[in-house]
Amino acid sequence: MALLPKNTSVVARAASFVAACAVALVSGTPYLYSTYANQLTSKLALTALQSNVHCLVGWSIVVGLGRSVGLLAATLLMMGYSGLSLTYSGMFSPFGFFTAFFFLIVVGMGSQAGYMTSVSTNAHNFQSSRGLAMGVPIGCFGLSALLFAQISNHYYKDDTQSFLILVAKVIGSTILVSVMFLTIFPEQGPEGPKSMESVDEEATAVNIGVGDGAGHDSLDHSSLTAREDHGAIIANEDDGDRRLPQERERLLQDGHTEPRSPTSTTTIVPGSYSGFKLFSTNSTAQMLMLSILLLSGPGLMYVSNAGSIIRSIYRDHLEDPTLPPTPEDLVRLQQLQNFHVSLISLCSCFGRITVGVMSDFGKRGLDKWWGVNRIGFLLYAGVCVWLGQVLGARVQEVDDLTKVSLLVGLGYGNIFGVAPTIVGEWFGLPNFGTNWGWISIAPAIGGQVFNLIFGSLYDHNAQGEHTLECFGTECFRKSFLLGTCSSFLGVAVLIHLYNVARRAHAKPIGDR
Repeated sequence: MALLPKNTSVVARAASFVAACAVALVSGTPYLYSTYANQLTSKLALTALQSNVHCLVGWSIVVGLGRSVGLLAATLLMMGYSGLSLTYSGMFSPFGFFTAFFFLIVVGMGSQAGYMTSVSTNAHNFQSSRGLAMGVPIGCFGLSALLFAQISNHYYKDDTQSFLILVAKVIGSTILVSVMFLTIFPEQGPEGPKSMESVDEEATAVNIGVGDGAGHDSLDHSSLTAREDHGAIIANEDDGDRRLPQERERLLQDGHTEPRSPTSTTTIVPGSYSGFKLFSTNSTAQMLMLSILLLSGPGLMYVSNAGSIIRSIYRDHLEDPTLPPTPEDLVRLQQLQNFHVSLISLCSCFGRITVGVMSDFGKRGLDKWWGVNRIGFLLYAGVCVWLGQVLGARVQEVDDLTKVSLLVGLGYGNIFGVAPTIVGEWFGLPNFGTNWGWISIAPAIGGQVFNLIFGSLYDHNAQGEHTLECFGTECFRKSFLLGTCSSFLGVAVLIHLYNVARRAHAKPIGDR
């Protein structure tokens, strides 16, 4: 691509950053599901299990970035929400369950495409401050539900169909305008701007071996040192990030059980060595994926079912819960749903942005004043999710859910604020889109399992009420207990990864 003059490049890079944030801001709407879940469930006469099948939004492995994927995101999201609105109107009756399921999958795929477009673009354009550059659009992604929940709360309290149409229009117009400004810029090196091809080649040169290393050229210690002295480390210029190749090498090789000689431990990995091959052969990548699965599953369970939990507690305190709620009760329930969705979204946004900034400072503080590896911030996020699940199992009143929403939103946001940066640093930027796409499967699997568990337990308790609805805290207590166990295991896995990362930093280069 043609290089832009310096001043023009700065403005265009800033415009691309803002555009990426705008795309992310309207792409996080799957977290909005709780604001209309009860209305959709009632309209289609669904059980809790069927409703939880609906909230299992689709996830895709996105390998591209930029305008083409952005246009795909706009198309899928507009089609998904327009289809949901038509389904809610009864157009596809009696196949409402299946059409809603299909359109929610389309929404999930569009959301993931928009997310990957914004994050991947900034990851390539701002390599010296990845934590902040990726944290801001990721934070905007978490803020999406707050934006639309407040619109629903003020203007569409009793009109779910029109609200879904509005969501489709806002998303489509925002992304279509924003993608015109999305640009992938070459990196500014010491000898001037580099083309994207040279950036990829150099980044690949420091993407250290995984698997058994068979079929790859070995580098001796002297050639590796010469490459480092020549400046092949392109991601950052600070002391902490100059250590990145050695850290990545040790982390990737940590999955091997056989000892290696100093001359055989480092291999050049081709650009295609990523995705399934990486996550099927390397234990560090597998443990990172497992930890995110164990933590995001309980988090998504609460995010998706906050409306049902609120409804169960609220109606249990009425004189006769089995009677249909009055219009005043419905308005109050909608307000409570919007409040907790907004609170979760706000805390998620705060966590996604701040953890990126803090992890940048912590990373750069090696041998200075922080010295905290990024995986330590992921561990902090796991503790927040675990505490949220513990408190959720002890909930008695609707007001008790405030602490749960705070902790789960903060922890869940922190996970997806720092994890993409870890993936980019440990496994290389050229394959970031593919590798993070594979990591993104973990929340889908975790959410699938825990939402199905929640729906099954909810329906089981509802049978005693002889209705599709369940009243009281017993409807969800066991689900939170299982979430507590899962998040505890996720924290344990992260403690192990943290120790692996510490050993990677502590190990002298000459001892490889």
